[in-house]
Amino acid sequence: MSDKIWGGAFEKSSLKDVEQYTSRENIQLDERLIKYDIFGTIAHDYMLWKIGALSEGALKRIVSALLRIKEEFEKSSFHLKVELEDVHMNIEQKVTELAGSEAGGMMHLARSRNDQVLVDIRMYLRDEINMLTGLLLDLVETFISLAKRHVKTVMPAFTHTRPAQPTSFAHWCLAAVDSLLRCVTRLNEHYKRVNTCPLGAGAISGVGWPIDRTLTASLLGFEALHENTLDAISSRGEIEAEMLFILSLIMLNLSKVSEDLIWWSTPGFSMVELDERYTTGSSIMPQKKNPDVLELVRGRSSRIQGNLMGILSLLKSLPSGYNRDQQETKFLIFNSIDLVKETLAIMAQVIGTLKVNEARMVELARLSMVTATELVDLLVKKGVPFRIAHRAVGEYLKTASNNAYDSDLLSKIVTDISKIQIELSSEELSRALDPLAALERRRHIGAPSPDEVSRMLNEREKQLKIEREHLNQRKEKIEQAFCKLEEMALSLIQ
Repeated sequence: MSDKIWGGAFEKSSLKDVEQYTSRENIQLDERLIKYDIFGTIAHDYMLWKIGALSEGALKRIVSALLRIKEEFEKSSFHLKVELEDVHMNIEQKVTELAGSEAGGMMHLARSRNDQVLVDIRMYLRDEINMLTGLLLDLVETFISLAKRHVKTVMPAFTHTRPAQPTSFAHWCLAAVDSLLRCVTRLNEHYKRVNTCPLGAGAISGVGWPIDRTLTASLLGFEALHENTLDAISSRGEIEAEMLFILSLIMLNLSKVSEDLIWWSTPGFSMVELDERYTTGSSIMPQKKNPDVLELVRGRSSRIQGNLMGILSLLKSLPSGYNRDQQETKFLIFNSIDLVKETLAIMAQVIGTLKVNEARMVELARLSMVTATELVDLLVKKGVPFRIAHRAVGEYLKTASNNAYDSDLLSKIVTDISKIQIELSSEELSRALDPLAALERRRHIGAPSPDEVSRMLNEREKQLKIEREHLNQRKEKIEQAFCKLEEMALSLIQ
């Protein structure tokens, strides 16, 4: 006969090899769900008592045992055993030891491990989303602080990895800010879907007891119920996949930033300098300071994308309901969350210590003729059609590479191409080709003029403040729910 909690119908004991294969990795991952499983069980059993399905005496013994387990866990003296398969059975077994089989044997009434693990993971994801949001906002704040010092720092912007048009370093920082704030918005939206309570869905079709799902959801700080029990159980992996997609976008944006900084910190560019504490050396070449942190950010982005593909592939051929395959989503999501949190934290340090070579940025902007479009615009303002002006400037740059201020030559080229006569001075060419003056002319919404960049920075700071307030409200609501639940539990046993 099997010695498992579920082993009544089994004649043979489980094989150790099967236990190891099905539960060894899972039990390690479940360590981070212990707190949530304890609170979920307190809420569930309190609800059972309220509907008359559990005696007050049994509830008190169960709650007392759960609080003791929580205390042991916080002291790192409660550990999960692989032979008990998962966090749920480990806690039930321990409660039974402490409270007796009569009380402990009732704690799992009217629920399944299927909805139990779902509610644990959603409570875990709520906290992780809040942590990720906080780290994103910290990085946004770091970028904003850096941008404020470089509103007038002219640099070339690139297309096809070639110098294209003038921009400012602050404008580049703002691009990073906006991409990260979009990720914050995505996490906010995702949080709403995570913050729905699946507890009460049972194995798949609910339970035969008159449970109060609204009560348990409220006790655990959820905003709403995940109502349809079949959909709730089948959704395991869907929430994780959406989370992984957002994590992939976060890492994709950080990879882009890393790629820029890797190139710009090379001797050929020398636009920025990385703090050497975020570089490493060579075992053979003593002069090397390699941008390993940024290279690993770029490389680990692919790991998160791989985890996303893994979870989608895992889910694509599953039928509705619960399948053990879905256990595999734990590693993918837990590993990805850990990796992204580490990356956000280290990137804030890299950006916060970055040195900007303003003189070199301006030099590159001038040498690379990123203001060539300004010459085209100048000719258009003098009555030359755009396509003719475009061709004329191209011919001019090809001919006058060593003398960019030859107004007579440019006028002659325009006349040769179009027969149009224009008057053009060297001073006009000089103003057109000046990178900072080019920035000043770009005054429309979103452009890199110093005034517009300053406006955007002020707006982003306001948004940052709002997002932090929203985040704090979410965190406080969860903390208040758990504190209230623990106080209620303590009052029951005193």
